[in-house]
Amino acid sequence: MRACVVWAAAAIAAAVACSACEGAAADSVYTSLRESDCHAPPPEVAASYEQHDLGVQQCPALPGWQLLLASSDANTWVDIRGANVAWSAERAIVYEMPIGLFPGVDTATSVEWRRDGRGTLTAVIVRVLAQDRDSLTTQQSRFFVARVTPTTICVIGRAADVAEARALADGTRGC
Repeated sequence: MRACVVWAAAAIAAAVACSACEGAAADSVYTSLRESDCHAPPPEVAASYEQHDLGVQQCPALPGWQLLLASSDANTWVDIRGANVAWSAERAIVYEMPIGLFPGVDTATSVEWRRDGRGTLTAVIVRVLAQDRDSLTTQQSRFFVARVTPTTICVIGRAADVAEARALADGTRGC
């Protein structure tokens, strides 16, 4: 009888702990893209960029992840690498979803790494700037949101402000 009571108490405690994890709020970790905080990547990483006449800097990232700031003559974007995934934002920022002329990652702001209530990385938010097509002296900005899983990264949308970007990041939209 006592064993049943102990087992029932343990099961209840596990259920409460598990429900607390699921109900915990998402949070953010921020890493810099400033030139002073980034450095040259290892030669084997830099070589693949140099082959395509691209510049690259390695910037701070969460443990287990690598954040690379890549650049061409006209654009900048981030590349993200994990143990089982490598992804480049170039296609989305420069070709598929450009917000204006010469789009590039805003290196004056930080990359926002969104985590769920259990601390698992779920999304990355990056601010992108571009020259307005209609007014060449005006810049536009958008927040690009990428869904992150251990094996997949993809852009799931872009937002006009950071609150909208976080809502998108914390939502259920997948790749």
